Amino acid sequence: MRIMLEVRDLSIGYKGKSLLEGVSLSACAGEMIAVLGENGCGKTTLLRTLAGNLAPLAGSMTLNGIPLNSLNVRRRASLVSYMAQDIVPEAGLCGMDRIEMSFYHQKGLFGKLTHKERADVYRLAERFGIAHLLDRDLVEMSTGERQTVMLLGAALQDTPLLLLDEPASALDFNRTEQLFSLLRYLCSQGRTVVIVLHDPTQALRYATKLCKISAGRVDLLDPTRMDTAQLECSLREIYPNLRIHTDPLFCYTDGREGEENADL
Repeated sequence: MRIMLEVRDLSIGYKGKSLLEGVSLSACAGEMIAVLGENGCGKTTLLRTLAGNLAPLAGSMTLNGIPLNSLNVRRRASLVSYMAQDIVPEAGLCGMDRIEMSFYHQKGLFGKLTHKERADVYRLAERFGIAHLLDRDLVEMSTGERQTVMLLGAALQDTPLLLLDEPASALDFNRTEQLFSLLRYLCSQGRTVVIVLHDPTQALRYATKLCKISAGRVDLLDPTRMDTAQLECSLREIYPNLRIHTDPLFCYTDGREGEENADL
C-alpha cells in the first residue's frame, strides 16, 4: 500500500516546552489510525500539530511527499481536514450553514457551495440518516448531533487526510454506528483517518492501527500482527486492568482493583 502520511522524529508541545518527542508513524491511503492514551498525554496536541494549528518543535510531517510545515493555510486546508473536540454552537445557523463554513479555507470568506456541492451534502447525509439535521438550528441540537454535522462537513471537504478529536464522545449507540459507518466509507474511498478515541473496543473493532501514547512515548501498534496477549500487555500501560474478549470483540476491566479495595 502507498504511504500517505509520514511523521518522523516529531517533537510537539507549547511555547517551546516539549510534551512528546521522537514521534514517528506512517499511514497508508484507506487506513484508520486510532490514537489512545490517558487524559493530558498529548493526543489533542498531536492532532493539532498535524492539522497545522500548532508548529512542531522539531521533526518532519509529509503528506503524499509534501512537507506539511511549508504549506500556507489554504493549501493545507485542501489536504487536511480537522475536527476539534469542542464545538461551539452559533445561534441562528443551521447544519447546512455550518457545513458551508467548513469550506472557508478552500473557497474564501464569501465563497458558497455550488448547487452540485449542496446536492452532494444532502446525498451523503441521506445515506447515513442525518439529512434532517441540515435544516435544524445548531443551538437546538444535542452535542452529539453537532458532532455528526461537523463530521459530515469534514468528510465532504474531500481532503486525503481527516483528523478527528474524540468525535464519538457525545454519541449514543446508533449515532456511533453511523459515525464509524461513514468513516469506513471514507477509508474505502482512499482517505486516511487519524481519530482520537477513549474506548479501546472501538479502536480494536474499527481501526487498522493503534497509536498508543503512554509515559511520554508513542508506539504504533498493528493488531493484525499481534496476538490477544500481546495487545493486552501493551494496552495495559494505559488501561491497567484491561481484558480483551474476542468473538464478539470487546474490552473490559477485570475488577481486581475493586477487589483489592473491598476491605478498605
